[in-house]
Amino acid sequence: MILLFLFACQPDKENSHEWVLPEPSSLEKILTRGTLNISTFYNTTDYYVYQGRTRGFHYDLARDFADYLGVNLRIVEVNNDIDTAIHKLQNGRYDLLAFSLTQTPERTQQLRFSEPLFRTGEVLVQNKNNPLIQDIKDLNGKDIYIPRSAASYKKLLQQIQDSLHIQLTVIEVEHYSYEELLHLVEIGEIDYTVVDENIAKASSYSMRNLDIALKLKDDISVSWATQPEAQLLTEEIDCWLKQVRQNGKLNYLYKRYFGQHQGIPHYTTKYALIKKGDLSPFDDLFRKESKKLGWDWRLLAALVYTESQFDPYAESKVGAYGLMQIIPETAEQYGVGNYFEPDSNVYAGTEYLLYLDRYFSNQPVDSTERIKFVLASYNAGAGHVLDAIRLANKYGKNATLWDNQVDFYMLHKNEPEYYLDPLCRNGYCNGPQTYKYVQQVLETYNNYKNIKQ
Repeated sequence: MILLFLFACQPDKENSHEWVLPEPSSLEKILTRGTLNISTFYNTTDYYVYQGRTRGFHYDLARDFADYLGVNLRIVEVNNDIDTAIHKLQNGRYDLLAFSLTQTPERTQQLRFSEPLFRTGEVLVQNKNNPLIQDIKDLNGKDIYIPRSAASYKKLLQQIQDSLHIQLTVIEVEHYSYEELLHLVEIGEIDYTVVDENIAKASSYSMRNLDIALKLKDDISVSWATQPEAQLLTEEIDCWLKQVRQNGKLNYLYKRYFGQHQGIPHYTTKYALIKKGDLSPFDDLFRKESKKLGWDWRLLAALVYTESQFDPYAESKVGAYGLMQIIPETAEQYGVGNYFEPDSNVYAGTEYLLYLDRYFSNQPVDSTERIKFVLASYNAGAGHVLDAIRLANKYGKNATLWDNQVDFYMLHKNEPEYYLDPLCRNGYCNGPQTYKYVQQVLETYNNYKNIKQ
């Protein structure tokens, strides 16, 4: 009986099944890594940097959605070619395409669309100084320029041509965004282009020569898009969209970026200012001083913006001054007498950064993450960062890495359990502030890198 029982308990190898865990969903991957990775377009409505500040309709919405999920937002790439962006989304480079995508039958085969963010139309854009086309039939014989990736515009123009039995020439331009084509119409380089009505209206407030009266198509859904299998993520987007509609945020942002008030002087165009790519009046100074650090100058600019929003007369409650919020002791150490003079202030701040960089280059810190230790030290002091390193060692973390290792103990260095630890030689620190400071500088830098140089 015992032998029979033992034999009966042996697994049936032919009928046994190995349990295979399903591949994590897109939403699970986002929540696990703590980052929402997106692609967007760089232009005057979707996402841009102006006077050092990152703005844009889709950027602000994506930040809000990331907050809704409880994760950070990361703009992986700015890609103004729709086909390329779709291909990279399908290959897993992004979680989400956060720009104005029209829902076409072809795209619904490739993507999963969210509920519409808004609806718009498509219009012909022409220069007011030329004889205006007021009837679609009068497009016969005309050349119309569109971006090569604008498949929906090409299809629309083909339908107009076929239905009205007219002949028009569609010229697909590579490496040009719709906004660049609008600018060419504005200055008279080309006669016609096609664009979404809301974008045309927003551009016409500063590009005063544009006529956008001739509507070609109505009631087009504009949405975000995910990979076809990202059902849970798209459902979360739709739940969040319902909230921002109800609380008025979606409508507020739409009016802010597509309405008439753009906060740009009337005598120039928002497009020209953003295309120029200036971050601040001090860009040349940042370029000069960053060389001694071996940094991209835009990283130094991101730090300065985080410190003072480029205000050379900024003063903090703790007695820090100027662009880089220099304290008197640091200024004296580097021979600076005038805290508010930009050249002197940035010189002293950069010298202090250079000192911190050299210091941590001699510490057992991963070279690829050293910048994060330097930034944290610039905000809180090297002593507090060393305390966090010692705590990481004590609790079995990798003390050579910042992300998800040392940064945890910096984040919690305002809690007695940690700042009263004998290893903490420098005591209490506003750790959450420093933790957020490092994130903010690097996020700002990531945005600044999207500016054309």
